[in-house]
Amino acid sequence: MKKILVVVMTLAVMILIPLTGCGGSGGGSAAPTPEDEVRAAAENFLNAMQEGDLEAMKACSDPALYEEDGDLYAFGTINNMDQVFAESLGMDLSAEDLGESTKAGLQDFIDTLLQNLVTSYEITDVTVADDTGTVNVTTTYGYDPEKMQDIDVNDEIETMAADYMAENQDALLKIYQEDGEAAMINKVLDDMLPEILKSYTDAVLETGEVTQDSALTLTQQDGSWVVTGEKATK
Repeated sequence: MKKILVVVMTLAVMILIPLTGCGGSGGGSAAPTPEDEVRAAAENFLNAMQEGDLEAMKACSDPALYEEDGDLYAFGTINNMDQVFAESLGMDLSAEDLGESTKAGLQDFIDTLLQNLVTSYEITDVTVADDTGTVNVTTTYGYDPEKMQDIDVNDEIETMAADYMAENQDALLKIYQEDGEAAMINKVLDDMLPEILKSYTDAVLETGEVTQDSALTLTQQDGSWVVTGEKATK
């Protein structure tokens, strides 16, 4: 069970620690300035983050950010998280081997973390120079990613596991004898993973809000401003 928890924590950290545009235009009759367009693009990206909308985030940012060496690479792996999880168990399982309950539990876990990631933001400054826009933003996160590695729910998970094994040992042994180790592990995951993920998610949300100042970099691609980088400023 500790191995499963380690994998869960690793997935969460992959998603959240590497935190960093759709081109937009201002309303009204006056033509928008470059600063207006950069602000609108940054707002689109930040709104997508606040809503936990991964696809909208991708539409507002440079595809290179989601490649292996990109700032947002971890977000690019989210759609394959069930495969990453299966491989991380080291039991010759693939995503196709995971049960529907396990897949649903992983998706709920990811959705909850993404949807609670950004609670609010404030753009404090926008500048444009040499076709590059810089947006300074103060973002409030619903929990503290840096504290996630310190979360310890091992005792709770071990109690869950002990109770589960006491109730299901005979049934699991039968599955092992008839269908093999992978089938038995998959049964345990289907039965226990949603509860394990809920326990960990609750602990994450209890870390409390944290505020971060950062600078978004935007450049024009195909006529629209998109986010191409992010760096913490404090």
